[in-house]
Amino acid sequence: MAEQRQRREHAAALQAHDRAVREADRAQREYERAVAAADRAATHAQNVARTEALKAHQRAQREYAESLTAQALEAFEEVDSILAATLAVDDYVDIDALKQTASHPPFPREDLKKPTPQPRLEKPPAEPAFVPPPPPTGMAKVFGKKAHAEATSAAHAAWQAEHQAWSHYVQRVLPAKNAELLKQHAAAEKHRGEMLTTALAKYRRECDERERQVAQTNAGLDTFKKAFQSGDADALVQYVGLILSNSAYPEIFQVDFEYEFDPELGELTAAVIVPPPSAVPKIKAFKYVPASDEIRETACTQKEQKDRYNGAVAAVAIRTFHEVFEGDREGRIKTISLTVQAETSNPATGLADTFPFVAAAADRHEFIRYDLRNVDPSQTLELMHAAVSKNAFALKPISTARGIR
Repeated sequence: MAEQRQRREHAAALQAHDRAVREADRAQREYERAVAAADRAATHAQNVARTEALKAHQRAQREYAESLTAQALEAFEEVDSILAATLAVDDYVDIDALKQTASHPPFPREDLKKPTPQPRLEKPPAEPAFVPPPPPTGMAKVFGKKAHAEATSAAHAAWQAEHQAWSHYVQRVLPAKNAELLKQHAAAEKHRGEMLTTALAKYRRECDERERQVAQTNAGLDTFKKAFQSGDADALVQYVGLILSNSAYPEIFQVDFEYEFDPELGELTAAVIVPPPSAVPKIKAFKYVPASDEIRETACTQKEQKDRYNGAVAAVAIRTFHEVFEGDREGRIKTISLTVQAETSNPATGLADTFPFVAAAADRHEFIRYDLRNVDPSQTLELMHAAVSKNAFALKPISTARGIR
């Protein structure tokens, strides 16, 4: 029976051990499944985040490419409308409108105009009052008279000491403290007044200088206007400079001028310097390619570049004629002889060179009849018998051996 009981207990122990092992294995498997699920969830979240980030990046790149394309097309439109852009503008320059009026900034030290706040003077404390000890009552009236008299004497002595200290503070210390506060206030107020005087003097000097400069400028304009109205040739040249300086060209196609006037012939001779073909952008579109994560460029065709540049050169010539004739309301400029040219390195020599593309002359009475809203500048130059480069884009110059006429 003992052996059987021992075997039963051993078997039960084995069963309990097996159950514990199975439970441990099950718990381990559940733990591993939980860890794997968490890893899958984290991986999924990371994948979702990466996907969203990639989409946002691609969207930003696509929008960036579209903005670059819009900027390129806008720049090309500005070049293509060089002539049209000036037709809605009155090129006359009113000399009186150039006069200035002095503009003065506000006085920078308004804070100095505020008086220094008055100091807060200390008031004297209340005068200490003598408070005798309470009179004795009961049996103390008979047996405590001496003690009461001594207490009264001690209280009176203490009061005298306190009153003497109070009197010293009120008559000597306090007046000195308040006098020092008033002295400091007076010094601060004096310093403020001195700084205000200095600042106002400086401000007035600066205002006077601005007024002087404006008066000098306006006097110069009056002198210039009188000379211009009297027909002075130099004044007319300066006036032409005002007209041309007001001419706003596209940022990518800036133009410069050189000119002189012959008062006997009433002729303005001008050289218009345009940018070389290499200065004009050649990319017309930008496209984002997600597969390679790059922005690819689409260049204008050779024909598009050639037509745009040649058209711009012709438009500059017609625009210059128009602006000068329209700005000169008095009609002093009868004719204009004009050359449009670019200054850049010669591809044949590598040296700096000048390439004339257009040589034309215009008579005021003939030119102002043209309706420039409906013209092709190249055909207008052909009508004017101008010498025009067959391909300015390729830096093919015209022959100037015979002159403009």
